[in-house]
Amino acid sequence: MGDMTSGRGFAADNRVRVFVSFSRADLGFADQLGAFLHNAGFQPLVDRYENGAEGWQGRIGRLIEEADALVLVLTETSANAELCVWEVEHAQRLNKRVVLVLPAPIVGLARELAGLNTVYFYTDPSIANSGFYDGQRRLETMLRGLERNRAPAEAMRTPSSGPSPQDEARDARRMADLARRQEKKRQKMEQRELERRIRRATGPRFPVLRVAFLGVVAAAVIGVVLKPDLMTQARTTWAAMTSAAEELTAEEEPYSPLDVSVEEYAPERPLYAGRNGANVRDYPLTTGELLLEAPARTPMRVTGRRNVQGQWWFRVVLEDGRVGFVREDVVTFSAPPVVQVVAGVTAITPAVAISAGRAGAKVRIAPRRNATVIVRVAAAAPMQATGKIRQGEHWWLRVTLADGRTGYVRDDVIAADSRTALSL
Repeated sequence: MGDMTSGRGFAADNRVRVFVSFSRADLGFADQLGAFLHNAGFQPLVDRYENGAEGWQGRIGRLIEEADALVLVLTETSANAELCVWEVEHAQRLNKRVVLVLPAPIVGLARELAGLNTVYFYTDPSIANSGFYDGQRRLETMLRGLERNRAPAEAMRTPSSGPSPQDEARDARRMADLARRQEKKRQKMEQRELERRIRRATGPRFPVLRVAFLGVVAAAVIGVVLKPDLMTQARTTWAAMTSAAEELTAEEEPYSPLDVSVEEYAPERPLYAGRNGANVRDYPLTTGELLLEAPARTPMRVTGRRNVQGQWWFRVVLEDGRVGFVREDVVTFSAPPVVQVVAGVTAITPAVAISAGRAGAKVRIAPRRNATVIVRVAAAAPMQATGKIRQGEHWWLRVTLADGRTGYVRDDVIAADSRTALSL
C-alpha cells in the first residue's frame, strides 16, 4: 500500500484535502478516482512511490497528517495488508475521516477494517447504493461534510482572518438559545417562589406555638399548686408569659393579591374579557382561587402586570373593589361590537322568556347572517325576546342576555318551545 509515488504534498488552498492510498496494482483505478475528486472540487493526492530518506511509514504518516480524509482503495491483494491496518489506525488517532473504496468484491476483510465507511464502486443487487455512479455520489457526500468541519482548523491556521458569516450566525443562535434557557430557568424559579409564598400565606397551619404556650402554662400552674410559696414569682412569670404569648400567637396578615410584586402597567386601550369570558384569580397562576368568571366583553381596569412562564398576567380591579389577575390569552383590547339600530323591528310586549337550542346560539349585532357575532351562548342559555323582524324565510329576534347585553338571534337557533311561545 505504501509503494506508490510520493508527490509534492498538498497545495496551499482551501479545498478539502483527500489522500488516496492504494496498492501498485490498482494505480489505474486510483488515477480515475483522483480525477473525479479533482473535478468535484476536492484536492486529491494519488501517491506514487519515490525512494526517500524518511521511508514509507514516515512519508505516508506525513501525508495522512496533512490530509483532511483518507480514501483507501481495497482489493483482494490489499484488504488484509498490514500497512492498510496501520494507515487506518493512524488516521483514526488523528481524527481523520476514513472511507474504504471497493472497486470489486472482496472475500474476507481485516477485522480492524470492518464497520468503517465503505463505498462500493461495483454493482451488487443486495447492497443499496452500489455501482460506479452511486459510489461516486456517496463518496462525494461523505467528503463534502468535511467542508463544514474544517472552518475551526482554518481559523486557527489564519488568526488574522475574522470569523465567517456562518460562524457568526451559529454563535448568535447559540447565545440566543442560552439566553432563552436562562430566562426559562429564571421564570420557573420565580413561579416556585410565588407558589411557596402563597401556600405559606393561605395553607392550613398546625398551631404549634399555641400548644407549646398551653403546655408552659400548665407546667406553671402545676408548679404553683405544689409550691404555694412560689405564688409571687408565678405572677411575675405569668405576666411575662402572657406578653410573649400574644406575640407568638398573633395571626399573620391574610394573603392579598396586592402582595404579589408586579410591573406598573396602564394599557393605552381598554381591556375586555375575551369572547369566551375570562377567569379572574387571586394570584397569577391557573391554580389560584377563582374570584370571578367574567362574561365575554366585560371591561377590565388594569393596574399592573407580571410575566409568569412566558405569559403576561394583568392585575385588574373589579367593580366591587376586589383585586385579581387575568391571563393575556383570555382577554382582548378590542372594544365590544355595538348593536345596530334596525328600522322595522316589531316590539314584543311584554318580553318573552326564551332559550337557546341544543347547539347554542350566535348573538349578532344585526339581523343578518354575515353580521358580527357578539357572543355565542351555550345550549339552553336564557334570553328575553323584546322584538322581532322578518328577513327572508326567517324571523330574527331582538334579545337581551342575562348579563344585560342585547343582540339578534335567528328563530332556527332557539328551542322549539321558545318558538311556540312566540307563535313563530
